[in-house]
Amino acid sequence: MKRRDFFEKSSCGLMGIMMAYFGLTSCKKKEEAPTVEPAAEAPKEEMSRKDMVKKMLIDKMGKTEEEASAMIAEFEEKLPMVKDMCICKTCPTYVAEETELGFCHPFIGKSKIITEEKGCVCPKCPVYLKMGLKNGYYCTRKSEMEQEMAKKS
Repeated sequence: MKRRDFFEKSSCGLMGIMMAYFGLTSCKKKEEAPTVEPAAEAPKEEMSRKDMVKKMLIDKMGKTEEEASAMIAEFEEKLPMVKDMCICKTCPTYVAEETELGFCHPFIGKSKIITEEKGCVCPKCPVYLKMGLKNGYYCTRKSEMEQEMAKKS
């Protein structure tokens, strides 16, 4: 089937043109579209940030279950100190709608609200200095641990 014929017969509009250009023909005519409603799936339980960090430690950093559990305990212990010493609110990138602090910490990680980088005060932060951190823009680029893992991959 020629691209033009496919486009005209498929009723898929611009998407049909793009699909035809790449040789795809899965777009169905409007009258052929299935009317069966998809079965309701059981809601997926979202993995907690702590579980996600533990999984990363084991899968990507090669830690044993015991080592990962010890590191998780250490992260839990340091979280209050990180939030207490954090200077994120003074950063030009921080936005008023954000309620979280301590994006460098693995349990916090990247902000769901902050998207635009306007400057970074991380290197001046007491947490950064005390913990010997190396990166920055944790609010938009993920925690220290995640950034370091990305460098190694």
